[in-house]
Amino acid sequence: MDWLTWRRSSRGWQYDPPAKIHTNIMFGPGMYLNPGFVRTHNITHVINCAFDKDSPAWFRTKYPENYVCIEALDSMDEDILKWYPEFEESLNKFIRTPESKTVYIHCQCGINRSGFLALLFICKKFGYSFDLASSSILKQRPCALTNPNYRLQVKSHLEHNEQRPSE
Repeated sequence: MDWLTWRRSSRGWQYDPPAKIHTNIMFGPGMYLNPGFVRTHNITHVINCAFDKDSPAWFRTKYPENYVCIEALDSMDEDILKWYPEFEESLNKFIRTPESKTVYIHCQCGINRSGFLALLFICKKFGYSFDLASSSILKQRPCALTNPNYRLQVKSHLEHNEQRPSE
């Protein structure tokens, strides 16, 4: 897969649309999380992969039980996998909730932390291939998945752990 080809179609992280990666899971930047966006996309739950300052306070104040903040760092020196257990547990809990419609996953810019954690989840949970899932994400949100170390970490993790759909 030619990652750079997808990037050329990006209008910038503020303008690229969010990526719908499963019927009830989407990701993008924290700045998109406003009441109109939440209504339009039927968002009932939010996972912030960055820090509280990167998410509008109104949602976590109004729906504290439907909001989780992971506090992952975005750096070439970090291992994105260390935040995956908390992310996976939170997303599984949210999608199992009877009133759950759409879970919105975000970080500051909707590029790396939310993108790679969501990518790993859909590959593990639903058995999607890394290349197919990455292509789908980049077609929708071409600015996403730019950290090459996170890409290698996720791809290596999936290659060393069977990619069968999880329960």
